[in-house]
Amino acid sequence: MKAFLAEHKAAGGSWTVDRLALAAAYFHPDVALARAEADEVAAGIKTAQMRPNPVFTFMPQYASFRAPVFTPWFLGPSLSVPIETAGKRSKRMEQALAAAEAARWRVSARAWAARSRVRAAMLELHGARENIRLLETEQTLHDEAIKKLTAQMEAGDVSPFELTQARLMLNRTRLALQDARRIAATGEARLAAAVGLPLNAIQSVKLDFSAFHRLPESGNSRRLALTRRADLMALLSDYAAAEASLKLELARQYPDVNVMPGYDYNSGQNRWQLGLNVQLPLNRNRGPIAEAEARRTTAEKRFLAQQAAIQGELDIALAAYQASRAKATTAAQLAQEADAASDTTKKMVEAGNVSALELTRRQIEASAAKVALMAANLEAQTAAGALEDAMQSPLR
Repeated sequence: MKAFLAEHKAAGGSWTVDRLALAAAYFHPDVALARAEADEVAAGIKTAQMRPNPVFTFMPQYASFRAPVFTPWFLGPSLSVPIETAGKRSKRMEQALAAAEAARWRVSARAWAARSRVRAAMLELHGARENIRLLETEQTLHDEAIKKLTAQMEAGDVSPFELTQARLMLNRTRLALQDARRIAATGEARLAAAVGLPLNAIQSVKLDFSAFHRLPESGNSRRLALTRRADLMALLSDYAAAEASLKLELARQYPDVNVMPGYDYNSGQNRWQLGLNVQLPLNRNRGPIAEAEARRTTAEKRFLAQQAAIQGELDIALAAYQASRAKATTAAQLAQEADAASDTTKKMVEAGNVSALELTRRQIEASAAKVALMAANLEAQTAAGALEDAMQSPLR
């Protein structure tokens, strides 16, 4: 772990979502478990490659009443050599390879789930830190407005109601600021858990939130979702394994042959034997074939059901992302208008046309618009994450 951290520090210092996702693929226990399960399934390939072992039988016999001219012992060693027919070994290997491929795809699915958790934790931490910065500015503006309102109330220019309203707005800002600080305090721990590293490892590196500074395009999301999703590819490999299993059961209609050479020493005579052992396929393996066909049908329906679910998930995620992007665009326009109003009021204050309190109020409105813009951007980035999860591919 120290070597990994040192290597990435030397490579540039700041950690992006992709770099932390790579760390999660190495260190998170869920991904490590998936790799171990894939190795377990892959070991089945060696088993499928093995040919059946021959069987050696040795049964000496002793005759208690025997003419003295002959030995009382009868020697009867024999060997049984199984010969598989109908390509059963190749079909076993085909089934094992498909199962191993499905397990590898499930490792990719677990790795993507780890990346999704890392991105969500990074986004939450980024949003909390940005909200702290914006709300601290807004709190300072509220304090300034209350000081000016207090002075004007003492002079009789404003009513106590306006001062009370300003204090209520300050209290709301303080509560929102405390909530943002709480999220930021737990955000690093949540990010460390998502990566699978200790908290001090995350605290010792610089985090790069530049991926959240813009909203990516959706691109050809449907094609990516239906051709790259690891869980769908795993189900496709499951179907291939079920198909290979059916081929194997069909091949088992044709019995294997056991060649049995043997030797017998009896009454001073050496006798050589050669026998064949064939199981009579009276039932034509109909039961296992029916089970294999049912498993293949189940694998097919499972794949089609997941494909339909992905299409529905993608439609929902795409609609939510497009709506969230539109909302963020509107929030950005409102924030620009609030900034423009603040700049105009500042010029009017410099010209002596309005009071400094009006400028503070416009600045509070501009700050609140920036907070709303940040909330809209976070909502859009969350929707982008849901769309990425539907595709299991990052948006660029």
